[in-house]
Amino acid sequence: MLFAFYTCFFGEDNNERNFIPPSPSSTIDCYYYTNNSKTYEMLANTRWKRIFYESQLSSIMLAKQIKSCPHMFKELRVYDATCYFDSALYLDGPATVQLMTSLVKYSSYSICMARHPFISKTWLPSAHSELREAILQPRYAVQREQYEAYICEQVESGLKDVDDIHFATGFIVRRNNMISRALGEVWWAHICKTGILCQLSFFFVQQMFREHIFDIKFGEYFSRWGY
Repeated sequence: MLFAFYTCFFGEDNNERNFIPPSPSSTIDCYYYTNNSKTYEMLANTRWKRIFYESQLSSIMLAKQIKSCPHMFKELRVYDATCYFDSALYLDGPATVQLMTSLVKYSSYSICMARHPFISKTWLPSAHSELREAILQPRYAVQREQYEAYICEQVESGLKDVDDIHFATGFIVRRNNMISRALGEVWWAHICKTGILCQLSFFFVQQMFREHIFDIKFGEYFSRWGY
């Protein structure tokens, strides 16, 4: 079986998300995608396989594209399973490799993700909770009306705005199969239509693919690295 880890940073030098985390493995391929020249240069002295990537998409949309659809990137198409993680996370590499092995060899699931850490009796797993938390950040607040309209549209289509689970999208293990690709492409379409709050759009997308997603405890395979 062929596995790969990957993360990314797209943006300017002064962006708070410009991190190069420790490579999670010395034996499994680890890719770092960026459009930042300085970050690319810094990667030369690490274990990361650095990929300089540009397109007509904005930096933030590039990050959402590779997060949702790794099969659209030629380097990642050859692997049986991949693990995406936010560049601000520190991964337990060996444990994650075992997770990928179990997912591919011993389960019928296609995707593995962590449950959202903020869910509680007072912070229910709902699209509205996600939006209320997100708009505390200015980059999401400016699109508040657009996201509120999106929630209404999804509910009118038959999906639920309150569910029994909510996923955190900063860590995603997935098999390279048609189910994972289909989920990714639906998610990417929602992101393109709605905006950069991809965790909100995933709240609805996961309802269409729930039986294919295995949930794990938040922080079981990773911890905070930056910001």
